[in-house]
Amino acid sequence: MSKYLLEQRCAEALARQAGKMILRASRGEFEVFAKDGNDVVTEVDRAIEVFIAGELNALFPDDEILGEEYGGVEGHSTQRRWLIDPIDGTLNFTCGVPMSCVSIALQENGVSQVGVVYEPYRNELFSARRGAGALLDGQPMRVSPRTRIDESVLVTGFRPITRDDLPDNLENFVAISKEVRAVRRFGSAALDLAYVAAGRLDGFWEFGLSPWDTGAGYLLVEEAGGRVSDVKNGPYTGFELSILATNAHIHDSLSKRLNL
Repeated sequence: MSKYLLEQRCAEALARQAGKMILRASRGEFEVFAKDGNDVVTEVDRAIEVFIAGELNALFPDDEILGEEYGGVEGHSTQRRWLIDPIDGTLNFTCGVPMSCVSIALQENGVSQVGVVYEPYRNELFSARRGAGALLDGQPMRVSPRTRIDESVLVTGFRPITRDDLPDNLENFVAISKEVRAVRRFGSAALDLAYVAAGRLDGFWEFGLSPWDTGAGYLLVEEAGGRVSDVKNGPYTGFELSILATNAHIHDSLSKRLNL
């Protein structure tokens, strides 16, 4: 069996099961709690993370786990580590907006080797294994061929409260919106990256994300032929303060336009 193929298949199956949990919960009532920075979490997020982490512990007992809701081994690691975002786009989920997903990644030596993003509302499974390409519902996907920044459709996001060590992304949003065809904001970084990988969008940038937000998505973009870095064109592994992911053609041009 090819390296990491078993892990990829397990992540896909778990993401699909977690997606079913999201859909079931979306039809009923659930409790919503406040988080730091004006963010929210639900009992559904917590239940899904417990489910995924429990299954991964049973399947791969020697692996580390880092999840959004219950944490785990933080910082850079040389061990095998799973990154779990049970619902990326929780605020959308609480509002009944069908723009959220499950994100699962496996990193080894601090680099994503497997990445899976499952969007249950459209039943779309984005999946990648390093060196094996990226797939959408089992079919190869590629980034867009667009080369002109003024014809590009981009996506970004904003933190509820901007940290002192991060730039105000609203300034970038306003300035770049004047130079490109459009800039969207969907509220789910994992889906933003999946859409870049699928060629639906040409580029994505954001500041202050966590590794569980991007650990799967950045691998999708790379394996679909795109380019990922921090906004200064430095290496990206999921633990940096910024991310820039594009179809590669507009990468340098967009990086130069981002105000740090």
